[in-house]
Amino acid sequence: MRLLLIVNVKASSVTPSTVNVIEHALSSEYEVDRAETKRQEHATHLARGAAHEGVDLVVSMGGDGTVNEVVNGLAGTHVPLALIPAGGTNVLARSLGIPKDPVEATWHLLANRNNPPRRVPLGRATGRYFTLSCGVGFDGAIVRDVERRQGLKKGLGHPFFIWSGVRIFFGGVDRRHAPIRLRWGPNLEHERRNLFLAICQKTRPFTYFRDREMNICPEARLEKGIDCLSIDTFRASTIVRFATQAFRGGPDLRNPHILYLHDQQQIEATGDMPLPVQMDGEYIGEHQRVLFESVPDALSLLY
Repeated sequence: MRLLLIVNVKASSVTPSTVNVIEHALSSEYEVDRAETKRQEHATHLARGAAHEGVDLVVSMGGDGTVNEVVNGLAGTHVPLALIPAGGTNVLARSLGIPKDPVEATWHLLANRNNPPRRVPLGRATGRYFTLSCGVGFDGAIVRDVERRQGLKKGLGHPFFIWSGVRIFFGGVDRRHAPIRLRWGPNLEHERRNLFLAICQKTRPFTYFRDREMNICPEARLEKGIDCLSIDTFRASTIVRFATQAFRGGPDLRNPHILYLHDQQQIEATGDMPLPVQMDGEYIGEHQRVLFESVPDALSLLY
């Protein structure tokens, strides 16, 4: 059984000794090749090559950004993906019940190696696949701000995201003008205008702050289509209440200011100007139109 271990050496929990221990453990059951990422999108190239060569399993060792790149190399193939979380948050791995410690996650993988891989749908937007979330507007602006300050991101971690969100909310966005229009349905026949953000998710939670879940789309499920939450007000009192509820299981979906879409096959978000977009926690630029699609039977997961 051939295995490719793709390692992001810049991930927060990756050290040479840890990688060596994990490679040695995997070698007890697999013929292991190890590849270290050198640049952005390198993991996608490595995973695509592994699928072409017919390896039996690809293992991503890094954070959610590394997972996203590997997924974009494996989507549409039958080569399964396994996860060894080694980033700062590791949302997908934790949502699947994989241990947070990389070495423990390796033993978890070995213990479950004979389980049949699970075939799951993926989200797709702007030509890329996502497993967690893709957001237009406010959360995209937060991720853009954090990505510009890598030193603070690594040094402060989760508190820096909160600080960036507060700073952008009060000084970085126009809280009077709602620029987003959403359309959804089999033929995009439903529509709502004057929205401030659109956060689409393939699974829950949206993220973790330490050990606490933040749920934006509380009904999202990996095996379902796309869920989306949007809001039509940026009043401070409403946003504070919304954020508080997100850490207590999820926002009140009966709130008239909230538009919530569940298990959709396609959703279109358009802005009256290009808006910042994040995907799986990585900033992917500004877009005036984003079409979110649920792609069935897209990826095999082993966990």
